[in-house]
Amino acid sequence: MTAHVPLPLRVVAAGMCAFFLLSTAVQYNDPDPYLWMPIYGVAAVLASMCVAGRLSFRPNAVALVVYIVLFAMWAPALVGARREAFETWHMQSPGDEEAREAGGLAICAIWSAVLAVAARRSR
Repeated sequence: MTAHVPLPLRVVAAGMCAFFLLSTAVQYNDPDPYLWMPIYGVAAVLASMCVAGRLSFRPNAVALVVYIVLFAMWAPALVGARREAFETWHMQSPGDEEAREAGGLAICAIWSAVLAVAARRSR
């Protein structure tokens, strides 16, 4: 079941869709693009569905659970992460990648939560 999507949410979703598409594209030269391109690609698809007015609770809730599980796997990398890992686009250290990916998963989870809550409230 789809919910009514207010215009402000659609505008934010358009920006998030562009962000996730960029995130997907930059994974092309990543050591493991087969993992990260789908992760960010799903977030882009969910954002584009919101832009199109097709906001649905179930796909966003499922994505949220997946992102939380994956985040829990990568979160330990944040504990000892170098601040510099988040200050530049360039990879300065091999350990920077895991911390950045944990951050990306957190963004995906937060966005999926926003969409799931919006879908639930709009019913």
